[in-house]
Amino acid sequence: WREARRVPRGRTCATMATRATRGATSTATSAATTPLERELEQAKGGTHPRIVAEEKRLTQQKTGLQAKADQMRKYRLSIVEAQFESERRAAEEVFARDKGIVQNRLIEECIDRQKRHSKVDKSEQSAVTRKMRQLRGEVPPPAKGASKRDAKTGSTPAIPLRQGEVEEDFETMSGDVAKYAPNLDIDLELEVAPNKRLRPVESVRPSVRLDGPPPTGTGKRKRGDFDFKGKSRAEVSGARITVWYEEEDKNNRKMDVPYIGIVKSCDPREGLYVQFESYEDQEMLITNEDDWRWGSHSGGRKPPERTFQR
Repeated sequence: WREARRVPRGRTCATMATRATRGATSTATSAATTPLERELEQAKGGTHPRIVAEEKRLTQQKTGLQAKADQMRKYRLSIVEAQFESERRAAEEVFARDKGIVQNRLIEECIDRQKRHSKVDKSEQSAVTRKMRQLRGEVPPPAKGASKRDAKTGSTPAIPLRQGEVEEDFETMSGDVAKYAPNLDIDLELEVAPNKRLRPVESVRPSVRLDGPPPTGTGKRKRGDFDFKGKSRAEVSGARITVWYEEEDKNNRKMDVPYIGIVKSCDPREGLYVQFESYEDQEMLITNEDDWRWGSHSGGRKPPERTFQR
């Protein structure tokens, strides 16, 4: 009976030992989960409150830095764009200026070539122009009072020029100008310049008689020989000359008006081709019948002719 009672008691001890072991294990587990360990686990897992707060602060700081970097990028891009626009405008201005210089130089060269060609072509019209200048002097002068220049007019009968011949000559010259120099502005209309107003158109004697043998004798100078008044033919070109024309003032009083010009060329038989200061686009023929002196004489009394003789 005593032995039979021991077995249950042994089992009871084993059960009690098991319960004691379980209690010790639970006590050890509860002791292992201390606050520091929990913070460590939260730190490792990234759920610690301090980590969350710092992460939020760092996120805001990163956002602010990114915004500043974006603003800096835009600011620097705007500076670069402004510099680019400035350089582009400067390059366009330089290009336009150089292009204008080249274009103007080319235009001037073309105009110079046209002028040279027109001078060459003008030689073809010199015969017609010279003939017209001679014919203009063959019209008889209108009646007027006696003057110094009237005494110099010749007695050779003048050959009347028909109006149709003048129109035909001007039509021919206009056609030649339009053909050889279309870009030149040349007016070939029949106009009377102010320095030709009230000026008698004097007759021109031919150097050779048309109705008989040439005159003989050496007492007087021939009509065809122009009087250069003391200057040689080489000194005439480019010399200044003053020509007096008889005109009327507001009170219808006749007076001699001086016109100053420059001699462009000369012909021993015809006279001087003079370009006046007020009419630079045309030349006039000065003959022995004209009242002229060498030099510039704009006002005062007319100098005597003998002072210009050698």
